[in-house]
Amino acid sequence: MKTDPTRFPQFISALAALRGFGETDRAEVWHQRLAFSFEDIVALESALPAVDPLVAPPLPQTGFSVMRRPAGVVAQGGATALAGRVRRGQIAAKTIAEQALSAARDWKTANMFVSLRDDDVRAQAAGIDAMVAQGGDPGMLAGVPFAIKDLMPVRGYPMTGGTFARTARVMEHDAPLVARLRRAGAIIFGATNLHELAYGVTSENPHFGAVANPRFAGRVPGGSSGGSAAAVAAGIVPLAIGTDTGGSIRIPAACCGIVGFKPSYGVVDKSEVLPLAWSLDHAGPLAACVDDAALAFEVLAGLPEGAAGGLPERPPAFVMLRGMFDEHVEPGVARCMAALESAWRAAGARVTAAAVDALRLAGAAQLVTLATEAAEAHADLLLGDATGLGDDVRLRLEIGQCFLASDYVKAQRIRREACDALLGALGDADVLVTPTLPCAPPEAGQTMMTVGGRALPVAGMLTRFTSPFNMTGLPALSVPCGFDDQGLPVSVQIVGRRGHDARVLAIGRWIENLVAPDPVHAFVADDE
Repeated sequence: MKTDPTRFPQFISALAALRGFGETDRAEVWHQRLAFSFEDIVALESALPAVDPLVAPPLPQTGFSVMRRPAGVVAQGGATALAGRVRRGQIAAKTIAEQALSAARDWKTANMFVSLRDDDVRAQAAGIDAMVAQGGDPGMLAGVPFAIKDLMPVRGYPMTGGTFARTARVMEHDAPLVARLRRAGAIIFGATNLHELAYGVTSENPHFGAVANPRFAGRVPGGSSGGSAAAVAAGIVPLAIGTDTGGSIRIPAACCGIVGFKPSYGVVDKSEVLPLAWSLDHAGPLAACVDDAALAFEVLAGLPEGAAGGLPERPPAFVMLRGMFDEHVEPGVARCMAALESAWRAAGARVTAAAVDALRLAGAAQLVTLATEAAEAHADLLLGDATGLGDDVRLRLEIGQCFLASDYVKAQRIRREACDALLGALGDADVLVTPTLPCAPPEAGQTMMTVGGRALPVAGMLTRFTSPFNMTGLPALSVPCGFDDQGLPVSVQIVGRRGHDARVLAIGRWIENLVAPDPVHAFVADDE
């Protein structure tokens, strides 16, 4: 792409004519959006010679680093405790289901669900109770209400992808990951609202309404898995499924003050999940605590019960990422991170720091990869009547047509270099550490924010620290770790080696025990 910003409109108009787009008058709008990322585009173009060969993006390792649950460790509450009580016949799944349905009705105006079938929920609960009464074991998630992001087939529910641009139809079967949850005894609890086509970070959906943040009024719940995160934060369900292409599990988890886990790339089956960007998409759980996220991960990844449980054998060794992770960070976030680091040292952990210069180009590589793959995934909408799309998503899909093959090739080479650099910085330590977000959850409707005297786009700020780990496929866990001076949530992001998902979860549990000994209840606001 030419680096002269004044030539963007001419270039884009020519490209639109070549591809047969009918609305070339939108070139100026595309130009304005690309201008936000102009510095990244220039950096990408000058980073590597165009004649260099393509190096493929990193692939997931096979197998897991499995940590056995130590004897005597008592599971904390939430989904883990509920499933245990249902399996032992101490509480009926019907009771849990009715409580969840009542809570969903109380939050109906918060737009957390696209659809929720009370009759289906009750029928599932009745089946679980019947199995227990006959001496059977429903499974690891027995009777646990589990909300599903409306981006995948759920039997008996229409799948919308959060858009009216596609015709929704009632699904006759479950996506493989939903089927796994059902086989494990979970009560599949409705289809949650999301940012349209999962392409955004605020969950302000123009078709199904903006999702409300149930804990922090007037603030966005994050996205794109905003409905899933909000349903957990509101206490409607203890677990929900999200998807994550640039941070769409971890961002809403941090905005709502709950736990979000993006597993290693490829570990959780994404078959039949509506794609956004094939090489970046992940699926994983949102939960009230790490123990519950680990339980859900075991089911989603097909692991034995307890395989992702337990605590680390010793205080962990952390590497705090610096450089770009110190820039444009709000003071309240920096204060919480400093306090957390001090607490880790006091608890016997080893804490070092490293700056990874290769990540300077990660934002540009993410932009090109995501925009290009998303435009291809939804090319039929662009070539048809795109007016059914919300303005922001339509614009993002359109500009994905503006990048060249050489831009995409360079982005993939940067992915490999970034992954190698991150693993080099990790060395013999257990995990890398960053804030999940550099800022507090933005206000609803806010598009720009000022940090350190500089005005920055909200979307870029919210994905700044999360998207590098979609690019590299490394497992990343977001855990609440405090509040800023306004009482808004701050979360820490823990990143491990590919395939070491269980170790990341174990260290997350160690952090959680240090910060909030009773995380299932600590995530509830004081005034609730």
